[in-house]
Amino acid sequence: LSILSSVNIISDRSPLHCTVVPHAEDKLGSQGFGKEMYCRQNCLSTYVITTWFFLYSGYCEMVKLLLARGACTDPVTCCGTPLHIAATEGQDLAMKILLGHNADYKKMINGMTPLYFAINVSSVKCAKLLIQAGGVANGDFILTALADAPSNGSAECLNCLLGFGGEWHARNDEEPVDRKKVAELKSQGSKAVARKDFLSAAEAYSMALELDPDDATLFSNRSLCWLHIGKGGKPLLSLLDAYECKKRRPDWSKAFYRESKALALLKDYKGACDALLNVLKMDPGNAEIEDGLRKAMESLKVSQSTKAQ
Repeated sequence: LSILSSVNIISDRSPLHCTVVPHAEDKLGSQGFGKEMYCRQNCLSTYVITTWFFLYSGYCEMVKLLLARGACTDPVTCCGTPLHIAATEGQDLAMKILLGHNADYKKMINGMTPLYFAINVSSVKCAKLLIQAGGVANGDFILTALADAPSNGSAECLNCLLGFGGEWHARNDEEPVDRKKVAELKSQGSKAVARKDFLSAAEAYSMALELDPDDATLFSNRSLCWLHIGKGGKPLLSLLDAYECKKRRPDWSKAFYRESKALALLKDYKGACDALLNVLKMDPGNAEIEDGLRKAMESLKVSQSTKAQ
């Protein structure tokens, strides 16, 4: 087995890499055949070993066996480490085993951690495992991962991140905020929105937030921009900014309005209705909000009817 643990195989993957890719054991057939080959390990060529392990992909018992015999948990290939591959394939059971053997959840491949990969494919279970292990659940790379995720990506994955993200606290820095520069960037963002250049607007608001991360208005404005960037928008990013806005101004109706828009785009119509009801509590009689709530409730009924069928 030491041969199998250390050999570098075709496609630049070790046996441990191959075991975390799903469903290949079905292609192999009987487990008995695999065990027989295991007994004859010393007679196997590198090519046969490679093929066998590839066919046995996703077989968690094989992951355990390799690790028990001393296989390296973090061999790096062009596809990343076994954790990167498990995250990409949504193999949470294999990931749990790897993390139990102290696999490096912080290891980066081309600047991307396994958590980035999990978010990018909306693998909620893998994201939770990585965050519980100590993966960074906030910061710029999370925004990048959410931006790269499908526009209809998992809101549950985002909520998982928010659940581990910690509370917001106002800055207590000695260095004062450059209000003039923030105002300039806000103005740039507003002008970009007016000409429907939402990407430039989001960039301007992002730069302003680096200077003043306590400004709820900047999060609200950027939340709007995300909804109009790319085909179908970036509702996960919009929702994240709406949440950040709510943290800073929990009594501001616009924060809940931004939240409702993002949730509606994510097809979470119940959440959108709840957010709009909160808006109406703060701004009763607002005709635009009442109309939006009516549409959200209609969408919710259609959605529930479709699921019932």
